[in-house]
Amino acid sequence: MKKDRFVLNTAAFSAATFISRILGYLRDAVIAFIFGANPLTDAFFVAWRLPNTLRQLIGEGSFNAAFIPVYTEEKNRSKESADRFASSLFTYYTLCLSIITAVVIVFADFFISIIAPGFVQKGNFDEAVNLVRIVFPYLILVGWVSFFMALLNMKDRFFIPAVSPALLNLSFIFSAVLLSQYYGIYALALGALLGGVLQVVLQVVFAYKEGIRLRFSLDFHSRIRDTFKRMIPAFSSFGVSQFAFIIDTVIASFLIGGAVSYLYYGNRIFQLPLGLFAIGLGNALLVSLSKYFSKRDMDSFRRDLNNGIKLAVFISIPSTAGMIVLGKEIIELLLMRGAFDHENVVMTYYALAGYSLGLTGYALTRPFKSAFFAVGDMKTPLNSTIFGLVVSIFFAVFLGFLLGWGVFGLAVASSIGGTAGLFYLYKKSKFSIDKKDILKTFIKVTTASLFMALSVYIFKESVSCKAFQVFGGVFIGIAVYFVLSYFLKESSFIFFIKTVGKKF
Repeated sequence: MKKDRFVLNTAAFSAATFISRILGYLRDAVIAFIFGANPLTDAFFVAWRLPNTLRQLIGEGSFNAAFIPVYTEEKNRSKESADRFASSLFTYYTLCLSIITAVVIVFADFFISIIAPGFVQKGNFDEAVNLVRIVFPYLILVGWVSFFMALLNMKDRFFIPAVSPALLNLSFIFSAVLLSQYYGIYALALGALLGGVLQVVLQVVFAYKEGIRLRFSLDFHSRIRDTFKRMIPAFSSFGVSQFAFIIDTVIASFLIGGAVSYLYYGNRIFQLPLGLFAIGLGNALLVSLSKYFSKRDMDSFRRDLNNGIKLAVFISIPSTAGMIVLGKEIIELLLMRGAFDHENVVMTYYALAGYSLGLTGYALTRPFKSAFFAVGDMKTPLNSTIFGLVVSIFFAVFLGFLLGWGVFGLAVASSIGGTAGLFYLYKKSKFSIDKKDILKTFIKVTTASLFMALSVYIFKESVSCKAFQVFGGVFIGIAVYFVLSYFLKESSFIFFIKTVGKKF
C-alpha cells in the first residue's frame, strides 16, 4: 500500500465527519430551540445515552479493532475464507445485539435507576424509561452500520461510511421540527430510529457497489470465537470517554436541573475535533498497521505509528486552545435562542472547557491503541481504560462534590481519566517511538497554538458580531497556526500538506 495511504484515508474520514458534525450542531441547535435544557431533555439525553454509548463503542473503532486484524489474516489465506468468515460473524453479531436490545428493553427501569438515580426525585424517571424502550433498537441498526463500515474501510473507502451519520442528524431535525408538536420529546426517539434505518440503507447500497456480499449464515467459522474474544476488551478499551461520561451522568443527576444537558451539549462540541480527526486517524492507522504487521513490514509499521502520533499532537493542541478561547461564543452562536438562555450558555461552557483539557490525551490514545490492536494485544488497551476510568471516578467525586466544582469538575475529571489512560498505554508500549522528534513537534505545536490563541482573543474582543467572532476567529486561528507551523518547519504540517497535495 502507499506509504501515505493512512493520511489520505484520515483526510477522507475527516471531511465526511465534518459534514456530519455540522449537521449535528444544527440538530443540537434545533433541539435546544424547541426543548431548551430541563428535566425533560435530561430524560431524553439519558435514554439516548444508553444506545449512543454502545454506538460510540462499536462505531468509533472498537469493532474495527477486533474485526480488521482477523479479517486481514483470513484474506491473506483466501478470499473465500474471508467472505465465509464475514457472513458468519455478521449473523452471530446480529444475534448478540438483538439479545442485548431485548434485555435492555425489558429491564429499562433498572438501567435508568443505575445511570440516573436522581431522576426518581425529579419526577422524570418514567419518561426516561419509556424513551429507552423506544430508542434502544437503534443499537441493532448501528451495529450493522459499523459492520459494513469495517468492510468498506478494508477497501480504503472511508468517506461514505463516515458521512452516514449525517442522515441520523437530518432525521433528528426532521422529527424535532415536524413531530414534536404531536409527540413531544418522544419525537426525538422516533427520529433516532428513522436515522438508523437510513444509515443502514446507505451503507448496504454502497457496499453492494463495492462487491461486498453478506448473507445470514449459522455456519460457525473457526475465527468467530477469536474475534469475539478480541471484541469484548476492544469495546471496553475504546470506551474510556463514554464510560467516564456515564459516571458524569450519574453524578450530574443529583445536581441542578439541566446538569445532564449541560454536559451533553459541552461534550457534543468537544467531540468535533475528536470525531473529526482522532477517530479517523485511529481507524485509518488500524487498517495500515494491520496490513504491515501481517506482512511483517515493521519499518513501515513504525513510520506510520510515529507519524500518527505527531499528527494527533498537531491537531489536538490547537483545538484545545481554540475551544477555550472561542467556546463561549460558539455555544452562543449554536444554541442561545428560544428556551436556551445565557445561564445555559455559561454552564455549557464550563463543561466544554473541562472536557477540552483532555483532548490531547484522548487523541493520543488512538494511534497507541491502533498499534496494540494491530499486533493482537487486546489486554493492554483494556487495562488502560480501567485505569483511566478509576482515576476519572475518583476525581469526579472529589472535584464535582467535595470541592463543589459541579459541571466543570465532572468534565475535568473525565479529562484527567483520559490522560491517565494515555500514560498507561505509553508506559506499557514496546513500540519503537521517536521521542525526540515527537517532543520537537509538541514544543513547536504548543508555541504556535499559544500565539494562535492570543490572536483569536484579540480579534474577538475587537468585534461585536457573534457570527463574525466565531467564523472570523476560526479563520484567523487556522491562518496564524498554519503560517507559524510553516515558519517553525513543523514536520507534521509539511508531511500532511505534501501528502494531500499529491492526491490533488
